[in-house]
Amino acid sequence: MSERIKQPYVGVSGVVSPEMQVSLEKIAIKVDLHKKGRLLALGIKGVHKTQFLDVTNKYGPEWYPVGEEAFNQALRNDNPDPNTIAVAQTYFDLDYVGYEHYREAFLKRIIERGRPWLQAVQFDMLPWDTNDEVLDFIEKVKKQNVGVFLQVHKNAMESLGPKGVIRRLGHYANSIDYLLFDSSHGTGKRLDVTTLTPFIAAAYDSLDLSKTGIALAGGLNGQVVREDLPKLVEQYPDISWDAEGQLHPVNEDGNRSLDLNIAEDYLRASSEILSKLY
Repeated sequence: MSERIKQPYVGVSGVVSPEMQVSLEKIAIKVDLHKKGRLLALGIKGVHKTQFLDVTNKYGPEWYPVGEEAFNQALRNDNPDPNTIAVAQTYFDLDYVGYEHYREAFLKRIIERGRPWLQAVQFDMLPWDTNDEVLDFIEKVKKQNVGVFLQVHKNAMESLGPKGVIRRLGHYANSIDYLLFDSSHGTGKRLDVTTLTPFIAAAYDSLDLSKTGIALAGGLNGQVVREDLPKLVEQYPDISWDAEGQLHPVNEDGNRSLDLNIAEDYLRASSEILSKLY
């Protein structure tokens, strides 16, 4: 991937259509996000149920596109915005992720189905903290000319601690474009700055990870961005962040599609706290 993939970003996950993409890109322009030094990262969910088994999961197709056509057409395939990163967010079934054939087959499917728009693959809840083969797999992914986002999930943080996480991932730094520290992962719990800060500090102090982008996620919305991120951004001005669950409330129809009003407030809040840097 181009070095552009290493630029700081503000992410919105759970995008399912070109229309939604265009709306978010217009919001990013309106709030001057790009002028504040941030790309817009758009996450498209590609998990075991919806893209390997091709069946609807509990969150519904308004959040998780189901099957080849929906995934293929989740974003525009013409005139890509140079300020947008398109990321397939994968979740491999934990019962099968230990099998090499499954990992490679699932990844191949994600890349082929997302070919019109895919620029990077994000790996959520991979057991890289306990399985060396998973990290070797990530090295192979990088050779396919796609960006790699790797989630540092709660299990890894609790079992390895800051030094252990950095020591383990530092050996694979050349294969990882962004590390995403996320202690919530879909639970809806508010961002835990206290828990994440030692890990972020260790990542920034690591020479091995000096060319790897550092990001955080978990329980973010406009209010949390305004209240909890300013100090982190002041200390780490090139840090990235991503929001998902808080941007997908249950609506009057009972589904959880992305709420563009909530997403706009989140992007506006992100731009506001970045204003102090520019």
